[in-house]
Amino acid sequence: MISQPAPGAAGPGTPGPARTPGAPRDRLWAWLRRPQGVFAVVIAIAVIATIIVVAASGGPGGSGGNTSGVSVSAGSVNRVDLQAVPGQLTIVSAATGRVTLNGKLSWNGHAQPSSTTRMVSPHTLRLVYRCAAGSPCTAHWRLVVPRHTAVALSQPSGHIIVSGLGGALQITATGVDVSATGLRSPSLVATITSGHLTAGFAAAPRKVDVTLTSAQATLRLPGNVSYAVSDQVVSGYVHVGVPQAAAAPRGVTARVVSGELELLPA
Repeated sequence: MISQPAPGAAGPGTPGPARTPGAPRDRLWAWLRRPQGVFAVVIAIAVIATIIVVAASGGPGGSGGNTSGVSVSAGSVNRVDLQAVPGQLTIVSAATGRVTLNGKLSWNGHAQPSSTTRMVSPHTLRLVYRCAAGSPCTAHWRLVVPRHTAVALSQPSGHIIVSGLGGALQITATGVDVSATGLRSPSLVATITSGHLTAGFAAAPRKVDVTLTSAQATLRLPGNVSYAVSDQVVSGYVHVGVPQAAAAPRGVTARVVSGELELLPA
C-alpha cells in the first residue's frame, strides 16, 4: 500500500509553496543582519544573564539575605564615637597610629543599612550605622584603636568584647553582653539595660559611673587603692568588696534601677 500525501501537502521531491517576499522570517533575518539588530540581541542576552545572577545569589529580598564588607581607616584620631547595629563588636587597642573598623554587615530585606563616617572635630571620628526600616541587620566587626584613644559606643543588642583600652570608655547598650578585660581606662561610664557587664581593670580608674536597669554588672578593680563609693538603689543591690574611703580621689558612682552590681578586687 502506498501512502498518498494529504490534500494540499507537498509530496517527496515536490517543492513547497513559494515564500512570499517580505514574510516575517525574512524581515527578522534582514533586521538581525543590521548593526542595530545585533546590538539589541547582545543587550537582551546581558539583561537575561544579570537577572539569572541576581536570582542565584539571593539578591535583595531573597531568602539568602545580603552581606557587605565594612572597612574604615583614619589617622590623627583621639576619640571614636560609634553608633553600631545589633551583632558582635570586638574593640582592641594596639601600638598603631590609626583607627580601623573592619568586618561584615548583613541584612534581610529590600533596603540596605545606612552609614555615616565623618570627623566631627579635628580629632573625633564619628561612625553611625542604622538598619533600614523593615530590613533587620547584624554586624560582625573589629575596631582597633591606638592605646589611649577614647571610645564612646552605643549598641542596641548583641555582644561586645573589649580588650586593653587605655582611653576613656563609654558604653550605652540594651540587651548586650559586655566583656572587658585589661582596661587601663581613666574612666568608665556604662549604661546597661537588660544586659550584663563584666569589666576588669589592670590599672585603677579615676572615675567609674554605672547605671543598671534590669541588668547585672561585675567590676574588678585593683585593690591596692581606696575608692569613694556612692550608690542609689531602687530595686536590687550593690556589693562593695574593694577598699573604701570617703575622701578617696578615685570614685565609683552606681545607680541601680533594677539589678545587681558587684565591686570586687582584681
